[in-house]
Amino acid sequence: METLKKINLFNGEFNSFEAREILLDMCNKNIHFNKVQNFSSQVRFGEDDEKALHRISQLRESAESISDILQDAKANNRKLKIKSFIEIEYED
Repeated sequence: METLKKINLFNGEFNSFEAREILLDMCNKNIHFNKVQNFSSQVRFGEDDEKALHRISQLRESAESISDILQDAKANNRKLKIKSFIEIEYED
């Protein structure tokens, strides 16, 4: 697939509070999106959206890993360097 655009979302140093706000908010919004997708599937088709449920599980695990890193950074008074990119492609 052809990559249309690679977009830089985050690239910088953040303290643990700033990093928590950015990263966990991103995870929580994605979890909410997938919960809405699942609810829509339940209403429209009477069944769960397995893809959305799986993604929710993955995102919760990611949020736990991020929380562990953030707690360690806070306990050790360390800043975090965060780089995040999104690649956008057409799907055939």
